[in-house]
Amino acid sequence: MQKYIFILGRDPELSRKELFAYCESRNLKYEVLDTSDIALILSMNNVNAEKMIEDLGGIQKIALIVDSFDNLYTGTKNKVRYAMSQYGEEEDIKNELKAYFKKEGIKATIKKSHHQEQDYLTPSEAQNVVEIIQYKGNVAKSLAVFNPKHHKFRDTKRPAQRPLHTISIRLAKILINLSGAKPGDTVLDPFCGIGTVAQEAMVMGMDVIGSDNDKFCIEASKKNLEFIKAHYNCHSSYRLIETDARQLTRFISRVDCVATEPYLGPFIKDYPSEQKARGVARNLLPLYQETIQTLRKITKKNIVFITPRFRTTARKEVPVNIAPLLEKNHIPFEGPFLYSSPTSKMLREIWIIKQK
Repeated sequence: MQKYIFILGRDPELSRKELFAYCESRNLKYEVLDTSDIALILSMNNVNAEKMIEDLGGIQKIALIVDSFDNLYTGTKNKVRYAMSQYGEEEDIKNELKAYFKKEGIKATIKKSHHQEQDYLTPSEAQNVVEIIQYKGNVAKSLAVFNPKHHKFRDTKRPAQRPLHTISIRLAKILINLSGAKPGDTVLDPFCGIGTVAQEAMVMGMDVIGSDNDKFCIEASKKNLEFIKAHYNCHSSYRLIETDARQLTRFISRVDCVATEPYLGPFIKDYPSEQKARGVARNLLPLYQETIQTLRKITKKNIVFITPRFRTTARKEVPVNIAPLLEKNHIPFEGPFLYSSPTSKMLREIWIIKQK
């Protein structure tokens, strides 16, 4: 067993939950050695860090804790750029690093963050460097760092776009992982839009079913999923159905997992009044209740479902609380887990609805 540091994203509770769900769905044994809102330290067998960082939406970096600098640099050139990312107050080891590179005959130059107020590199800055992470007295070597360019390609280069009504790729991966889906499973998105959840599930080796009551969305999803199959050599299958999510039992008998962001109400241009927000929330509840009842009839594992939490003009927050509906029907669930966006006028709450 080795010790790994996982640097968490901006919603640490959600990042932890996603990582644990991912490991459990793939039978990756782990022991939690330390946890905070910055990072997790786990004891695990050898992990495929590059694969994990591509699959996970809420993890920024994965690093292996080391006892020495031996084999810190395994490249073939005698020139290297390195960086030191300190998360908290840590002992200065610059001289030790310089001595190591000198001993190895490597000309090393240090890269520092452009953000003067922080002592660590962002994922964008930490590409193509040898990065040393210091956290709670541990020294670790970065094995994998989230690369925003990978998301940007799948987001901006796919043929069909719908900017104001599309979830992020990061959020799509979080939903899929929280559902407990693993390669070979079938994932359903009953509000598929232009296919973001479906495309990410396909990249991760899962078969997908997408449905939407908007013909444009079905046609857009087809274009985007064909794009994904062509560019990522995906062998997963997909099926698209134009229907209301509450009618899915007419078309589907069984899926493994559901990961979805349903209709969240009218597009919000300005902060609504509290009265308006509560009105939208009331109107959404019947749709959510009926959809969840339908999905439970065809889902084998978990249903991961988003509801909105509206920010009002008075800076109050108005949620669409589905907990009473679930409790009344004795439906087990976890959450909600908050997914935030600094620029959004609406927060998202993520619910994991479990089958008995």
